[in-house]
Amino acid sequence: MEEKVYFDSTDGLKLCGVFTYPSIKTNKCIILCHGITVDKDEGGIFTGLARKLASAGFAVFRFDFRGHGESEGNSVDITIKGETEDIEFAVKYLESKAFSKFGLIAASFAGGAASFFIPKHKDVVKALILWNSLIDYDSHINVTTPWGKENWGKLAFDRAEKYGFSEIGRRKFKAGRNLMHKIQSLTPWQELLKVEIPILFIHGDKDTFVPYEDSVKYSKLVKNGSLVIIKGAEHGLHNRKEDAELADSATIEFIQKFL
Repeated sequence: MEEKVYFDSTDGLKLCGVFTYPSIKTNKCIILCHGITVDKDEGGIFTGLARKLASAGFAVFRFDFRGHGESEGNSVDITIKGETEDIEFAVKYLESKAFSKFGLIAASFAGGAASFFIPKHKDVVKALILWNSLIDYDSHINVTTPWGKENWGKLAFDRAEKYGFSEIGRRKFKAGRNLMHKIQSLTPWQELLKVEIPILFIHGDKDTFVPYEDSVKYSKLVKNGSLVIIKGAEHGLHNRKEDAELADSATIEFIQKFL
């Protein structure tokens, strides 16, 4: 069963989320955090994952970050701090619904906000799963991937400085000056070194958005890291059905082990 809800984040912004409930009562909830330019469904990948997690006995909550999907806010005003606060307010909302143990799944750009969130909430978040996550902004500053070269780097930063925003991706998502400025000084991966909770890195080795080598590197640096590399998989795991199935299976097995 699914239920659409709305909850308040910081600044009074109203965010939209969707519960997927299991057939049994549980205090365990898995939070799904989408990447930039998309929404809570992650192109359908999160909807399928939510159903599988619910079948495994977990409640699932996926929501739209500010400036995305059905949530309030303007994309130009998005910041890493704001997205981190959105996760914090999602947890507060879920705690008000009697959930007390959480797993967090962050895809792509959400990896940054999740990294800043985790050290403050390691007592309630029992496992973190990073799907193709961007936790080292250097690849988008000194651009190393095809998508990064098209949408980030010096030209994008200069556009944001001049016009107040720079357009990202085929959706022409407007990333604001503040976001573009901040990612040049933030290091999300260092936040993950502060925690001991289990962290699973899942990445396709044909990712043209975020270098999979980052997941290989940081899965070894964190205190309790695991790594799954999906051969031939692109960013978002959309290109082949089996890519999402492999990610789903690894994710569910990991969550069952640690929650």
